[in-house]
Amino acid sequence: MKLYLSSFRIPAPDALAKLIGKPLSEVRVALIPNAKDYYIKRVKDLADADMIQYMQQLGMHAEVVDLQEHEQAKELKSRLSSYDLVWVRGGNTYMLRYQMKRSGFETIIRDLLDSGIVYGGDSAGALAAGISIAGVELADDPRFAEELVNDGLSLVPVVILPHVDNPEFADVLPVFRELHKDKEIIELKDSQAIIFDDNSRQLIG
Repeated sequence: MKLYLSSFRIPAPDALAKLIGKPLSEVRVALIPNAKDYYIKRVKDLADADMIQYMQQLGMHAEVVDLQEHEQAKELKSRLSSYDLVWVRGGNTYMLRYQMKRSGFETIIRDLLDSGIVYGGDSAGALAAGISIAGVELADDPRFAEELVNDGLSLVPVVILPHVDNPEFADVLPVFRELHKDKEIIELKDSQAIIFDDNSRQLIG
């Protein structure tokens, strides 16, 4: 499985292209926006448009795939299978994780990755790929989610902690580190990304 996880957007586009195995101009991206479900629709649409424009500037063709619009895992899997990259955005990790469970995303993502699709994510999207999201309550209000899900997707056997150099998240760090002191924690600065390529990993930035 191939994953590209960051704190903020895509700090090393060339490394992403290498991971996917084709030029970014040939890459189709499914943009998962559900960590921002707490926005009103107009603001969420503007945020999605901004991210799509950013990805287009990198050469990629991006489309929004909103998990709220999907009820059947089989149908969602069929739709996502046509993309090269599934990119999961940042925002409220608990809202994102709830929609991953409700839509069936959590049950199909491993099959998609096994087929060669790359999972990418920043902030909440990176955190959700690990084994747990518990401990970020000081940054992401869990009450925003209709159901509390603390487990991550366990796509990687570690806990991902983004924004370790961002003052806005300073209160979260000691709580998170203490809660997960018995696990391997990969900490990411806002300028960093980590690539998982099957059994290898590479920290960038």
